[in-house]
Amino acid sequence: MILSFEEWPGTLGTVTRTPDRLARSLRRTTSIHSTWPDGFDGDFALTARGRDLLTTADGAGVVIGDARVDVRAEGPLKTVRSITSVPAVPNLPLLEGANLTSGFRKAAATNLALGDGSVLALLFDDLPAAALVSGSARLRAMIEETGELPGFANVDLPVVCIGRRHDGVMDQRRSEGRPLIGQGPPAGNLDRPDDPLAWPWEPPLPTHGMRRLRRIDITVVDDAIIVDTHFRDSYQESSGVESSVHEYEVLVSAGAVDRKVRTVEVRPRVLPGPDCPAAAASARAIVGQPLEQLRAFVRAEMRDDTICTHLNDQLRSLADVPALVEALEGSSLGPQPL
Repeated sequence: MILSFEEWPGTLGTVTRTPDRLARSLRRTTSIHSTWPDGFDGDFALTARGRDLLTTADGAGVVIGDARVDVRAEGPLKTVRSITSVPAVPNLPLLEGANLTSGFRKAAATNLALGDGSVLALLFDDLPAAALVSGSARLRAMIEETGELPGFANVDLPVVCIGRRHDGVMDQRRSEGRPLIGQGPPAGNLDRPDDPLAWPWEPPLPTHGMRRLRRIDITVVDDAIIVDTHFRDSYQESSGVESSVHEYEVLVSAGAVDRKVRTVEVRPRVLPGPDCPAAAASARAIVGQPLEQLRAFVRAEMRDDTICTHLNDQLRSLADVPALVEALEGSSLGPQPL
């Protein structure tokens, strides 16, 4: 069977529990659902949600940021047909006609004022990557429905991550026409019935839909910013199982004053091939870098066949940490606890 899963050496398996909220912490969570409401020949839809939740000294939860973006796109190039956001953003219609997977971030940066470090800005930044990853959904659906794999021998993919390294296991399998595309393990349940604020409610994912989730927890301890993050891409199988495709935890400490990265630990949880876990070592490049510059640094410096594009996305999101620390430190002026 093509639809199989192996837990590669160096991976830890899916995350099965959202951690407790810590007193005097801030938790950012985001989700992006990629679906085809009228089937793969119809429009492509993205629904992105984000929330910033402050946990006070007594454990109460205070929502200090909330956002949503809805996109409809058409054609294989995913050209934006319509886009809306809450809160509303001036000039948003200027993004209609943009290609979601090429040039969208530049168009958003040029035309929109999203606020540095805001949860809304992170959603816009993450839309292109979620759209790109969703391209595998049609292929996975074909495999599920026919049991056959489309030809791959003549596909020339750019070397932009360790999974595409020439002569790596995944590259060899692609050249043989049997790439490593199949079911991942069932994605762990992140809901916390004992604490409904720990993870926002997520609607069910339709068959062949994909879901991208992020959690970023921030605390300040003495002279250090402590950041605990989780990232997951998942796919809804026709069997009804939501399987994890890419999944990482990344833990970072940074100076509370200079905001420079001191340490980074990457925990590969679920990855599609045996070459992939080795990409964790590439994250050491961010040590010593200012947090707020990580988007530019990762984009410019982490581009070869030692990296993972999904891990890069998680490292890029750390550029928002200074803004979140400022929100945490100024939280005494925020809204009343829920």
